[in-house]
Amino acid sequence: MNPAVFERGAVRALMSLPGAVLDKLSAGLETHSRSHLDSRLRFLLALSGAKPTLDSGTVEQARRLYRDVINLLDVAPVPLPVVVDHQVPLDDGSQMRVRRYRPALAPRVAPAILFFHGGGFTVGGVDEYDRLCRYIADRTNAVVLSVDYRLSPEHPSPAAADDSLAAWRWLLDNTAAMGLDPQRLAVMGDSAGGNLSTVVCQQAKQAGLALPALQVLIYPTTDGALKHPSVQTLGQGFGLDLALLTWFRSQFIQDQALIEDYRVSPLRNPDLAGLPSTILITATDPLRDEGLEYGEKLRASGVDVTSLDYPQLVHGFLTMGGVIPAARKAVNAICDATAQRL
Repeated sequence: MNPAVFERGAVRALMSLPGAVLDKLSAGLETHSRSHLDSRLRFLLALSGAKPTLDSGTVEQARRLYRDVINLLDVAPVPLPVVVDHQVPLDDGSQMRVRRYRPALAPRVAPAILFFHGGGFTVGGVDEYDRLCRYIADRTNAVVLSVDYRLSPEHPSPAAADDSLAAWRWLLDNTAAMGLDPQRLAVMGDSAGGNLSTVVCQQAKQAGLALPALQVLIYPTTDGALKHPSVQTLGQGFGLDLALLTWFRSQFIQDQALIEDYRVSPLRNPDLAGLPSTILITATDPLRDEGLEYGEKLRASGVDVTSLDYPQLVHGFLTMGGVIPAARKAVNAICDATAQRL
């Protein structure tokens, strides 16, 4: 049997145990108090203590490990009638892949979601997030366009931010050709992708481009300095440890002066007026405080912000819906809130 298939089956079998049983098993394994978390997620974190971490090897090893973890935990693939890769030209003459997912029930002139994946600007990509993007498209009846922006350390910041704005320009130029409603375009992303979603909105405003109708920011990183209190209080034992955060930062911020750049730290931009309506998602997560602060700054600037908070879940739950029912429920709620506003 394929080891990956066996592991997935074993994890799913363990996740079917009663929550009280999993809580007892977790208590015997864990070194940090996590009793407030969802029972299945708590047990998964306890088991993961025996696994290598993303920062324990090379960047290439981290990318393979990240791919394996998502394959283990994410939802099953949903068949869709249209899944097409586009090549978007970049200023340096290269091209960037954007994968388009059109669900069967999308209207003739459909709303669309430009999606930016997570992974610390270093790991992840369109292929890793394929199942999630299929699920989002199917759940929202919107066309999803997943952006394969360039990764660090080969292409450090602000390359990913510049690629993301290029994807937004491309989308604006091609709405009619793809049967999309230019008045119902959203940006969405998790973690690093949440950062890129905020940056696209800010940079589009600065460039005088049409803005998204909605930004969906899923546990976003909004500041490059790692100085918010939750980085310390939640930076160990909840899946995204401070050591890993620091390792990611060392890959994508290769010039410390860039921490002041709004393309890296959108929280530092003093001019947030006129930005799109926002759905802000938070969890028990070292990035929690910088996400919440960005939401408060948006509100103070007159932006409509809807907050969805999942303290029983942790950073990364977006791609855990295949084995954690509470994660799948949260993903459904995010999709439904997005669909309602589009």
